[in-house]
Amino acid sequence: MLFLKSLLFIAWNIFIGICLVELIHWLLFNKKSRSIFGLHIPLTPGFVVQKRDWIFNKAREILNDYLDQAENYLEKSGYLAKWEQAVYEAVMEKLEFIAEWRFLPASWKQKIREAIANAAKDIAAKVLRILVPRLIEQLQIENRIDEFDEKFSMEVIRQYYNRYVHKYLMYIMIGLNFLIGVTNMVLFLIIA
Repeated sequence: MLFLKSLLFIAWNIFIGICLVELIHWLLFNKKSRSIFGLHIPLTPGFVVQKRDWIFNKAREILNDYLDQAENYLEKSGYLAKWEQAVYEAVMEKLEFIAEWRFLPASWKQKIREAIANAAKDIAAKVLRILVPRLIEQLQIENRIDEFDEKFSMEVIRQYYNRYVHKYLMYIMIGLNFLIGVTNMVLFLIIA
């Protein structure tokens, strides 16, 4: 009878391992927001569901923000204006050697530096505000984001997870918990 009781350790540990793997699966792929007694369960919807939606929404948001800033030349608070200003400052810094030229008045030296730096800033502005939006339009980046959104649906991600992760994780957990159960059974038999 004592031996039969000790076998329960193996079954109990395997049951715990299976429950842990299923809990991980549920926490990753739960589609709905759940609540108990009107209180929201914090880990619902699942982690993969939240992050997948967040990634695609963030990609669309970044693309639209970039296109909005590219259209508005007068906005000086955006990151495109900061990049253009960084190009201007970098070129001004690289052109410090012009100040050492002889036989030129200081005002001319400064005008040469500013003209070259402004030209570099204008080239950067044309690349960032004209060329890149045209490439985005020609390559149809917005449509590609939507295509990837459809291709990487939750069902596809879940199928890959089940095929390549869940099944093997289940085998590993059953094996580990079987060994832990055997160890617990032996210790129980030794102690009893």
